[in-house]
Amino acid sequence: MSFAKLYGPDNDQVLVMLSNDEERAPEVRVYFQPKDLGLCSTALKFPDTDSGWDTAEAAFAEMNEEKARRMVSTVLNGIGLGDING
Repeated sequence: MSFAKLYGPDNDQVLVMLSNDEERAPEVRVYFQPKDLGLCSTALKFPDTDSGWDTAEAAFAEMNEEKARRMVSTVLNGIGLGDING
């Protein structure tokens, strides 16, 4: 099972996917490609239970561009790059 939301212009896109990880547990993963770097991602992971899937689906439903970009900024700030896209 997989669902996706795509935000932003061609040169600054953020892709949000509701899917499952390699252990089949639900996750909401945000993909982004900062300037001068390769494809990056970060994820909200949930337990592989009915409740975990319900929570993941709710998190995906509530995800919007602002929240997705906030996740990207948090990752970039956490590794000392800040918002390198300007």
